[in-house]
Amino acid sequence: MTPIASKDELLSAISKKEKEDGGTFSVYIYDINKKNGFGIDENTVMTAASVNKVAILAALYQLAGQGEIDLDKVIILQPDDIQDYGSGSMRYATPGTPYSLKTLARLMMEQSDNTAAYILANLVLTQDKIQSLVDSWGLHQTNMIDNQTSVKDMSILLTKMYKGEITTKPLTAEMLGFMDKSDFDDRIPEGIPENSGIKIYHKTGDDVGKIHDVGIIDLPERPYYLGIMTTDTTDVEKTKKTMVNISGLVYNYMKNSQN
Repeated sequence: MTPIASKDELLSAISKKEKEDGGTFSVYIYDINKKNGFGIDENTVMTAASVNKVAILAALYQLAGQGEIDLDKVIILQPDDIQDYGSGSMRYATPGTPYSLKTLARLMMEQSDNTAAYILANLVLTQDKIQSLVDSWGLHQTNMIDNQTSVKDMSILLTKMYKGEITTKPLTAEMLGFMDKSDFDDRIPEGIPENSGIKIYHKTGDDVGKIHDVGIIDLPERPYYLGIMTTDTTDVEKTKKTMVNISGLVYNYMKNSQN
């Protein structure tokens, strides 16, 4: 791959990939150490789909770090809790099955389990409490009730999580650990060399015509955030491949450029 020397060249290359795909993309890149970012339509508000689970996780772990929530507390699954759609194993679980809050958080992130997310967001926390914390973090384009956010907002939250600004050091490691073992590594992670050993803390989201992935790529000496959210997509696999290509372009730029 020909090295990309400037941000303008990178954005031009990303734009070309978008046009080949045909969907509408919002992309944001943020250099964590240099504290600067750039992108394409990064302030566009989109349906978050399961990307909103990042905020649920952060809210849960902030309150746990403050001693307001015990992550070892056990919830007994009730029939009305089961969200019988989408991904995750809990939709097939037997009512009466016990789950700790920590296990629910792990399933919500690793499997994108909708039942786990429902219980945490509505029964353990509340939508109002999560939104209050979202607002306090400076996420002005994120609405949990309407399930909306932007790649720019997600850069703010994920950077705070990565830098240990949400909760305690041990809980930060645990929280991030739930995001580097996803069942859905077919977008941003595939753009990173498989043998690189680089951790990628990310969350995907899927809805009709919408394919998302947002995350922190823990590149040694130069960790960065990459968020890609899309709408108006018509070919899911093609869009995922476009996202892989964009991730590869960004990785090579961040690894080789001094800008």
